[in-house]
Amino acid sequence: MSNRIDNIKEYFNSLPEVKRIKELESYIDSNNEINDTFNAIKDIQKKMVNAKEFNQINQYKLYLEEYNLLRDKLMDLPFVEEYLELLEIVNSKLVFLTQTIEQEMNV
Repeated sequence: MSNRIDNIKEYFNSLPEVKRIKELESYIDSNNEINDTFNAIKDIQKKMVNAKEFNQINQYKLYLEEYNLLRDKLMDLPFVEEYLELLEIVNSKLVFLTQTIEQEMNV
C-alpha cells in the first residue's frame, strides 16, 4: 500500500503543472510586494467578514471595493492568473484521483 502511495506522489510531483506551480510559488514567496498584497487581501477579507457579521452594510461595501482593487492589482500580474489556473487543473486531477481510489475501494 505504501509503495502505491509513493507512486501516486511521484506521479503528481512529476506533472508539468505541479512543477510549474512550485516554480511560481517560489517566485511568489520571494517577492515582498506580492506577499504584502496577499496579506492585505487576507486582512481585508477578515474585515469584510466582521462587517457582514455585524450587519455593517456601508462598511462592508467599502471593504469590498478595497478588496476588488487589491485583487485586480494582483491579477494584473500575468503569472498569478497562470498560477490560479494551474491550481484548478491540479485540483481537478486530485478530485478525479480521489474518486478513482474510492471506486476501487468499493469494488
